[in-house]
Amino acid sequence: MNVLAEYIVPFSGMKVGKHQFDYRIRKEFFDAFEYSEIKDGDLNVIVTVDKSETMMIMNFDIAGEITMECDICLGELKHPIEAKYRQIFKFSDDEDLKLDDEITYVRSTEFEVNIASFIIEFINLSKPNKSRHEEGECDEDLLAVLEEYLLVEEEQIEESIEEEEIDPRWNALKKLKNK
Repeated sequence: MNVLAEYIVPFSGMKVGKHQFDYRIRKEFFDAFEYSEIKDGDLNVIVTVDKSETMMIMNFDIAGEITMECDICLGELKHPIEAKYRQIFKFSDDEDLKLDDEITYVRSTEFEVNIASFIIEFINLSKPNKSRHEEGECDEDLLAVLEEYLLVEEEQIEESIEEEEIDPRWNALKKLKNK
């Protein structure tokens, strides 16, 4: 069974006006996206569709919590998410339409749209750029192993730098910099 089939909005039989769709986002949703940095979550997504004859305006209200890996110790880390986004779906058969982040063009031959890709994109836009535990909350055992490998790697890098000949052009550039 396709997990993402639940996120198909059939707009062809939809009456003009406002409609609401409620979704509960869990681990299965994130697993459907192969390269997702988000490992788990418990989010409520309310999608309000305002349909007219020529377009649909979808407002996405996202609230809940996601689970990611800590950038330092790779342990589980939970982040709260609360965000609102808007996507416009414009009905058009024009071949020369320019691409736009906020407007998605839908052909008249289509009768439904899968909004799963928009939901995952909006969740990813809402997550923090850096995912780190607070100071002192990282897994100490893992940090000790990482520290051991990092020290060895740093020593190897320093040795290789000392062994390499420095290109004389860099020395000339350093002289210019010091002037």
